[in-house]
Amino acid sequence: MGTRRRPLPRSFWYSVGIAVLFNSLFLALVLIKPGTKHQFVVADDMGQALGWLLATLFCFVGFEKLRQGRHTRSNTIPSIPMAQQWVPILLALGIFCQFIGQVIYTYYDMHGWPPFPSWADAGYLSTFPFLLLGILLLPSRPLSGATRSRLLLDGFIIMTAVVTFSWYFILGPTMLQGYESSFAEVVGSTYPFFDLVLIYFMLLLWFRSSDPLLQPTVRLLLLGLTIVVITDSIYAYLTLQNIYANGLQDVGWPVGYMLIGLAAQCISLARDQQNILSRTVPVEGEPASQDAAFDAPLGKHSFLPYAFIPAVIVLSAYTWRTGGNGVLVQGVYLGGMVLIGLLLLRQFFAIRETTFYNKELRSTQEELHHKNQALSAANKRLEEQAAQVAAAYEQQVRLNELKDQFLLNVNHELRTPLTAIYGYLELLREYHGQLDTTMQTNLLNQAVHGCEELQHLVNNVLDTIRGDIAEKAPVFDFFSVAAIASEVIDLFEPQKRLDYTIRLDIPDTLTVRADKQYVQRILLNLLSNAFKYSPKHSPVIIRAQLRDFFDAQGDHESQVCICVQDAGLGIPPSEIPLLFGKFVRLKRDLVGSVRGTGLGLYINKQLVEAMGGSIWVESSGIAGQGSRFYFTLHSAPLIAINEAWKVPMAQDMVVPLVNTNLVPIGEQEAIVRSNESA
Repeated sequence: MGTRRRPLPRSFWYSVGIAVLFNSLFLALVLIKPGTKHQFVVADDMGQALGWLLATLFCFVGFEKLRQGRHTRSNTIPSIPMAQQWVPILLALGIFCQFIGQVIYTYYDMHGWPPFPSWADAGYLSTFPFLLLGILLLPSRPLSGATRSRLLLDGFIIMTAVVTFSWYFILGPTMLQGYESSFAEVVGSTYPFFDLVLIYFMLLLWFRSSDPLLQPTVRLLLLGLTIVVITDSIYAYLTLQNIYANGLQDVGWPVGYMLIGLAAQCISLARDQQNILSRTVPVEGEPASQDAAFDAPLGKHSFLPYAFIPAVIVLSAYTWRTGGNGVLVQGVYLGGMVLIGLLLLRQFFAIRETTFYNKELRSTQEELHHKNQALSAANKRLEEQAAQVAAAYEQQVRLNELKDQFLLNVNHELRTPLTAIYGYLELLREYHGQLDTTMQTNLLNQAVHGCEELQHLVNNVLDTIRGDIAEKAPVFDFFSVAAIASEVIDLFEPQKRLDYTIRLDIPDTLTVRADKQYVQRILLNLLSNAFKYSPKHSPVIIRAQLRDFFDAQGDHESQVCICVQDAGLGIPPSEIPLLFGKFVRLKRDLVGSVRGTGLGLYINKQLVEAMGGSIWVESSGIAGQGSRFYFTLHSAPLIAINEAWKVPMAQDMVVPLVNTNLVPIGEQEAIVRSNESA
């Protein structure tokens, strides 16, 4: 969104119209030259005076606009500094002094040839201090010391070139002209001197003008002063040549000073525009115009000093070829040498400034490089954090899915034994006294079995939720593997034992050092899964043997390896690595009729590792070949053991030694063993 501009007020356009109309009429006057020569001269003088009076009124209009705005402005709107508010008055006073001088000069013209110097010169020369002070009070751009030095040097170069020309054509001849008195010579030299000073101040104004809101003021002021200086120079040259006469060149003075009066009105326009900007909310990403102006480059001004060099060279060549007054020629040569010295000095400053900026550029590039590296590192960290967040989110989604599945499983698992218990007890209550003792005993046994199953399920769930499955240190004892296996089998109901062919292949002398309750729970979970996933009348085999295990360092230890083998559907190899995780169930069981919570194998893993053993599974995933679950326990030391049967193993099978570290709850891993026949 661009900056909103307020339309120019009617008073400004009225002033422009008056200026155009007056100067058009005055131009027609000097072109037509009506009446006698004396009448035309007086009319010309009066026209100039009237033009300066109108220019003075233009300045007062600008001051009145500023004064009205100062009294009506809101406290929340920044105001133009007080010093700048006096600029229209100073310009008006300067132009009014010109008007007073012209009135006096017209009086002299009406009564004969005007003397020199006269009171008219006092009015004319009083113009310059007010104009210079008004220019100085205009805002300027804050510059660094190096930039100020360079701009000052550029101003000296331009002024040297201008003074050289002025010396040869105006200033020198004026000073060398024979005046009647020294005072007349001083007054005559003051005019071109003030014009030179005015040119220098114009250069400073052009170089240092900063506020974009004051650009119309600065441009009109520069244009008006330029026309005034050019008109003064033409007048001085024609006077030196004794060929001056009232004519077309006189139009320059009212035109120039009226432009200065219009510039004074533009200061109030800048104040109004500042009010609009103070109420405008800047658009994000769009810099404020004033801030942009302060950062504007000075490159467009850098080539201006060089533009005067060819002219001075041409003037020097002309004076060398034609000769002329020795004082004037020497002044031109001196100006040329000073100009060369200033140019060399400027080149020195330019080289030093370029070197400084090159160092700053290298420093900025290095800083930018470091910041880019820091940004790259920050981006990398952000990417890593984003990956961690994504992984955590996926894990959270997985946990939510497991939670939902767990709730469904637990709901189903709890309802099934509760329904059975409720059914048995309902039968006993309804047919109390009608059932024989055998039937009552059978129903009670079924209810007790349902309670045991429910208690087992609740214990698993509570242990998993509390996370204390193996938190208590196991109580190690020595006991027979065959005896503990028989005890676990006896825990199952007789019908279950009749539905499956249970085989024990365990040497009677095979003894382990372990926690008896842990081993019972492990075997109970494994046998429950074997019965659950195997067809009726299929074999369920429990094997155990003493085996030698070697770790990566070659250390040897004898451990007891226990295997529970079934002939069920088997486990897909792709699901084996996740099998010992919390709440993990096979995909086919999620939509099937097989009940389970997905906690049994997870609990087994925690219990086995708490006793320093390892657990794994082997399965081809082919129905009928079933699965083989292995876990290891420490063998009892110093016990004579008969040679036991050997569990067939693949040649590349490596069984890990004791793992005494507990796996954190929730980590899903399994040690996969393959290529082993049942």
